[in-house]
Amino acid sequence: MTANEQRLALGLGAVVVIGGAFIGLTKLKNWKQSVDVRSIEVETRRLEAEDLLAQKEFWNERFTWLTEKQPLFTRRGEADNGFLEQLETSAGSHGIKLPKIQPIEPTERAGIVSSTFNLEAHGGWKEINEWLHDLQKPDSYISIPSMTMTVNNDDTAQIIVNLNIQKWFRLPPL
Repeated sequence: MTANEQRLALGLGAVVVIGGAFIGLTKLKNWKQSVDVRSIEVETRRLEAEDLLAQKEFWNERFTWLTEKQPLFTRRGEADNGFLEQLETSAGSHGIKLPKIQPIEPTERAGIVSSTFNLEAHGGWKEINEWLHDLQKPDSYISIPSMTMTVNNDDTAQIIVNLNIQKWFRLPPL
């Protein structure tokens, strides 16, 4: 091999070594970044788990309270009839009229199910507000996801409330 061929082989070898080192270092850098990201994710999960474990007693007490207090879902008809009766009794005690009551499809979430109605209520401002306040006590498990209030054009001392109202029941254990 001549001197030029040796220099060319040496140059080619140096390019291959430097290129391999560059590619290797690039891959190593990418791998290190992915390991760092994963390490941060694991540390975050560990901190969240420690925080949840610190709150364990609070959530156990809440679960026990809910198990004792929240009504148990038995059958759709019983739940809807009981809730409807509760709405009509409560509205009547406040002097509220419910001219339109329409049952709608229930909502189901993990471990709970709702009895749901669309209502139209007519009454005075004070009576409507007292009624809505009484309905939503914490131990009633009633929520109002949507509501509109408008003035009654026939009697401006009255308001008309259209609302979607739900009562939540605990599903029986499997």
